[in-house]
Amino acid sequence: MSMKSCSQIMALLVLVVAFFLVDGAQAGQSGLVTCTTPGCGYQTNLSIGGTMRSPGVTGYCLKEKKFVRLKLKSHDDYHNDHFCPSCKTKLVAIRDGEKDIPLIPCPQCGKLNLQYKLLLLKD
Repeated sequence: MSMKSCSQIMALLVLVVAFFLVDGAQAGQSGLVTCTTPGCGYQTNLSIGGTMRSPGVTGYCLKEKKFVRLKLKSHDDYHNDHFCPSCKTKLVAIRDGEKDIPLIPCPQCGKLNLQYKLLLLKD
């Protein structure tokens, strides 16, 4: 194997590893939230986080029973507490849709039967 081929393989490996280690503050995602409770029918598209150029955070307001996406001034603010802009209640942070969404009650029926299906990763 030539030295050039080794360099190309190493560069590709570094990019792949970096892709999987990117913090949620720098890479957002979009997906579909649905409730599996029979007869509920709740579903919504949800953007989680922001992008490299547009930092953001997504949360859930338990008081108003709604998902809230906030634009941030900087990626440094990502791990801080965030509050609903209308009622000022602390938001439940959503950083990983598949892990965090099932812990949130359905806005429509109130049951813990939400699931998240990833549709798109954003950078």
